[in-house]
Amino acid sequence: MEQNLLFGDTEIAVPTSFSITNEKILSDNAGISSTCNFVGDIKGMRTVIQIEWANLKPAEVADINRYILSLENMFFPMTYLNEEFERVTRMVRAEDPAYEHWGWDKKRRLCRVLTLKLYAYSGTEVI
Repeated sequence: MEQNLLFGDTEIAVPTSFSITNEKILSDNAGISSTCNFVGDIKGMRTVIQIEWANLKPAEVADINRYILSLENMFFPMTYLNEEFERVTRMVRAEDPAYEHWGWDKKRRLCRVLTLKLYAYSGTEVI
């Protein structure tokens, strides 16, 4: 089985950095009581995926942008290896793309660094 990173059915360039953070989504009244007990409810989980690529070619940037900058669909399917090295597909939404250090290398135009945060949700609420 191949372990490629996919946005939809498009194979995306291999990232230089890939991190996954799982966060609990708590109810508005969640906190610690005066007796040091947890009060409130856990409403769901938010997975934050941060990806960074280096030295992308224009066609590779275009493949990524086709999904993250779409005005028609806020969410898109992403297939990746999770923190337990299982291949999973999640619906994610993109925020805060950062394109840095546009430049040229041996007569090729490159995006030196592209950083992206993706969010996936599970549970009773989507924020």
